[in-house]
Amino acid sequence: MLFYQTGDFAEAYRRFEEGGPETFRDQRVSVEFVASLRRQYAVTTIAMCGREHRERLDRNLHSIGITIKSAFSRRLMVQLLDEVSPAVIVCRTPNYNVIRWAHGRRVPTLLSFADFFSNKGPKQLIRNLALRALLSGRLFPCVANRGLNSCVSISNALFYPRTRIVPWDWGRLVVNPVPKTQPRDANRLNIFFAGTLSKAKGVGDCIEAVALSRNQGRSVTVDFAGAGDVQFWRARAAELDISNAVHFLGLIPNDEVRKRMVESDVVVVPSHHDYDEGLPNTLCEALASRTPTIVSDHPAFANRLQSGENCLVFPAADPVSLADRISLLSVDSALFGHLSEQSFAALNSLYIGMNWCDLVSAFLGDLENRTGWVEANSLAKLEKGRGFQRQAPRRPRARPPDWVQIH
Repeated sequence: MLFYQTGDFAEAYRRFEEGGPETFRDQRVSVEFVASLRRQYAVTTIAMCGREHRERLDRNLHSIGITIKSAFSRRLMVQLLDEVSPAVIVCRTPNYNVIRWAHGRRVPTLLSFADFFSNKGPKQLIRNLALRALLSGRLFPCVANRGLNSCVSISNALFYPRTRIVPWDWGRLVVNPVPKTQPRDANRLNIFFAGTLSKAKGVGDCIEAVALSRNQGRSVTVDFAGAGDVQFWRARAAELDISNAVHFLGLIPNDEVRKRMVESDVVVVPSHHDYDEGLPNTLCEALASRTPTIVSDHPAFANRLQSGENCLVFPAADPVSLADRISLLSVDSALFGHLSEQSFAALNSLYIGMNWCDLVSAFLGDLENRTGWVEANSLAKLEKGRGFQRQAPRRPRARPPDWVQIH
């Protein structure tokens, strides 16, 4: 059995064996579930990560680490997949080479993503149609994706039937029981960001928004938790003369992320449209913390939250607008308290679909969907049962994902 995914599985497995912390939500659940399958299968993970390796972790459990460049090399991936020769695959991140190999070798495959799909121009449309053509038949019983909008994007971009799209999610979060009524100190607002330190995740926008806020006389600071080019962003903060207002915490345990969210005055999720994500853990954790949250209008969570009701929304890649939202929360305590009060209901509204472990178990128990488990948990069934309105296809601003390139 093969799991194709991102992240260093071997490092996480050993960290948990030694009693170490998880670095993102339900990482331990995921790793331990995959590892538990070694009792029934010879399990191998192939993961895009920063460390090339081949390691035996336990009886029937192996980890292979590859680079992003190798992942998108048809020759190298065919060679590696032929070597592993899996009888069943769970593909956790989109890769056309893996999907095409599974199709050609007739290997049953569960596609389980957390990505947003789009068509941008005729070339992207042709690529998505080529992908769609591979996904017919029983080899791929469904395409599972995290979050309602990300599932709808599969239907819109790939013209894939909603009856074969399955939403999934992680387990429910523990919610901070006490909503907030106002910032700890309206004159000293502290903002928190968790995620990859990249331009596409909106790190530059946060830094610029803090600079704008301070230039307008507001004392605002921001804490960044996550991995990335810290020196680059420190230099950017220095250019704007706000080095003392920007703090980089590095990659910290998930428990610490949740604790800092609760202690902060504002959590920001400023992803650009070209950042390919389904439903970020940070957004759900922010709502669970009951700390007022400012989010971009990324299509993955557009219309799932209401600006002014349970969050504040700003146009992605617009630091001026982000600074305006920060200012609003510093002066309007009634709005601050209302967003915190409504965050619990907002979080509950985002849960949709099967638990990821249950999804994989259903697939392994019925590879060809002969029992109809796909239709019973499909987007079409959930839309009908929960009364979700269908979203019409929209022309996205996002850059098309690289993984669908056909060489």
